[in-house]
Amino acid sequence: MARSRTKLLAAATELLVEAGPRGVTVDAVAERSGVAKSTLYRHWETRQDLLVDVMRSNIPEFTSPDLSMGFEAALHGLLDGVAATLSAPAWARIMPALISLQQHVPDMAQLVDADRRAKAVVLSEIIELGVAEGRLPPGLDPHRVVQILIGPLVFATISGHVADVGELAEHVVDRFIASYRPPSPAG
Repeated sequence: MARSRTKLLAAATELLVEAGPRGVTVDAVAERSGVAKSTLYRHWETRQDLLVDVMRSNIPEFTSPDLSMGFEAALHGLLDGVAATLSAPAWARIMPALISLQQHVPDMAQLVDADRRAKAVVLSEIIELGVAEGRLPPGLDPHRVVQILIGPLVFATISGHVADVGELAEHVVDRFIASYRPPSPAG
């Protein structure tokens, strides 16, 4: 049972990458996987349920950076991990479908929101470290900081500039940190 589920998810993922959400039909998944449609329906009641599970199985995990390294190193570590994820060929190909599906499938939007909130907790810890070190002002909204830091990386990925994402991550972090540096005293 677990083996057939794995085969079905792999086939559905391949179809999603190749043809987008419309390409993930029950018939196509069954044919690609070699697993009967009846087995597919034992795992998922609807095509939407399958699509949500495909995304759930493909949302990348990342390792929380070591906060003992200090604010700047932790922030760079986090964004380096995000850049590596976004640069992975499979993720770069599946991300446009995720963006599209979250607009039209409520369960997908909930999945993405839950993932975003979980990852924002890590960023909140880094922001708190920046505040404690006097590098950031208190009261920054972690969700806004995510948009500022990760938005450019996502845009580069979906616009086909995957090779630039690592370098862009370094630049974005450096500019973010510099934006909170106190002005030099006039001499």
